Amino acid sequence: MRETINPTSVRLSVGSGSGMKIKIRGGTTVKAIKKLFAGLMVFTLVLGVSFAGSAFASGDEVKLIDSEVSVIYKPGYVGFSGDIEVANLGPEKNVTVHYTTDDTTWYDTSANYVGPTDGSHEKWHFSISTNGSTTDHAELKDLRSIKFAIKYEVNNQTYWDNNGSANYYNEVNRNYPLRSVILGAPNVLNANSTLSNGEFSGNIYVKNLNPEKKVKILYTTDDWATTREAYAIYTGPLNNFNSVENWNYSINVPGATNVKYAISYTTAGQTYWDNNYGHNYEVVSNSL
Repeated sequence: MRETINPTSVRLSVGSGSGMKIKIRGGTTVKAIKKLFAGLMVFTLVLGVSFAGSAFASGDEVKLIDSEVSVIYKPGYVGFSGDIEVANLGPEKNVTVHYTTDDTTWYDTSANYVGPTDGSHEKWHFSISTNGSTTDHAELKDLRSIKFAIKYEVNNQTYWDNNGSANYYNEVNRNYPLRSVILGAPNVLNANSTLSNGEFSGNIYVKNLNPEKKVKILYTTDDWATTREAYAIYTGPLNNFNSVENWNYSINVPGATNVKYAISYTTAGQTYWDNNYGHNYEVVSNSL
């Protein structure tokens, strides 16, 4: 026995601004009505999946590596720059830094592709600046602080690194040097290195995770036939909040024409490495 609604049947129409209307006419079964509504629900779901892009808080898709605010007062120079790592999820992608200097107006600047970091990730870089003789990026003039997040668009999806919903924050350093560095995902980062006249030297950025720490350089001058170790020394904080420190090293390597190396940072029983994504770093003598 089938259930029948009499003396009416169902007609459904959707009008703009009027919502959904149902009219009933004779001879239509309850079973038919259920099928109709089930079909409408599936249709709506397909529309949502097919045409609406999604926004996600980032896992491994996009991560800040480091960012810097620098100031040179005499020419009125202010710079804002940084590095970003993204998962290579497709050939067409946009990486954008979304930032504000006054908590009211937000601006966007695009990052540019640098190169691969490993088999599945890429490095991107952004840099903007202003000075006393230009109107470019006037929002940076007289900068005191900046907040920002990173947007990564690929395959009709949008991923964000907004520092766990807190946004990233940096401000002009009160002390010399007048630049302020923050780190994103890495706990230790190779900043720079030189090899000149038998001296191998450089700087390392580390997160201040614990008061007691050791920063070590593992290096070779003969393509890893032999290895040596040396320790970096603390030279001071890199921002007003003491969240990142600079460590420096200078190693005597007489006769060396190139040095390959990696960096380790040990604190609170944990060791973190920066070995250039498994490739190690290399510096060539500028005295050649």
